[in-house]
Amino acid sequence: MLKTTWKSVFGIILITFLAACSPPVEELVESGRDLMAADKYAEAVKVFNEALEKEPNNYTALNAKGVALLRLGQLDESIEVFTKAINTDTTQYQAFFNRGNSFRLLGRDNEAMLDYDYVIELKPDVVDAYLNRGAILFKYNEFDRALFDFEFALRMDPENALLYLNKGKAELRINNSDDAIYDLKKAIEMNPQYGEAYYWLGLAELALDNKTDGCTYLMEAQNLNFEGAADAVAQNCMQ
Repeated sequence: MLKTTWKSVFGIILITFLAACSPPVEELVESGRDLMAADKYAEAVKVFNEALEKEPNNYTALNAKGVALLRLGQLDESIEVFTKAINTDTTQYQAFFNRGNSFRLLGRDNEAMLDYDYVIELKPDVVDAYLNRGAILFKYNEFDRALFDFEFALRMDPENALLYLNKGKAELRINNSDDAIYDLKKAIEMNPQYGEAYYWLGLAELALDNKTDGCTYLMEAQNLNFEGAADAVAQNCMQ
């Protein structure tokens, strides 16, 4: 029969005491989120790891850790963590959306699309899922499908300058220059420093042979340091 010494009893008491005194998982997750709000992502990961030591399959802690890793640029690691969160609970959309963002940043667009599709199936009012899916469709020249996503999202969020920008780009690509001009002007109205919107607005005006307006907008994009604007000005406005 094993003897119980006062040291072992003390050790058990101490472990129990420490466990009782350590913060609960919810509190740790909240602390980690506060650290992320202060851009302290590495410190946040440590806090989320502490929470996961207590509850390894806690969906909220896993998803939050994945976001911190995503912000740190540790994309493969974030995908692994988001996947674990998804395997823990397939009924919540956040980890699917976040994993889609990680896939997209890695150029794994097919996998990103599948995740955005699933987000929309689970929760059809997530505006950014349509925006991101539409951006991938635009990248592969599927302009009509991209336009559908941007239009649908704008019905839910009509004050979203980024959606107007993307819709305007898609309209221009299918030769709807007038609609593109309307959308791009809306984007600029919401964000007067939107260099990319000025750039595409300049191209839309040039498509209608409005060279004076087109060059004015392109030069404004150049003033706002939008990449590509200087070349567009040189090609279209220096004759």
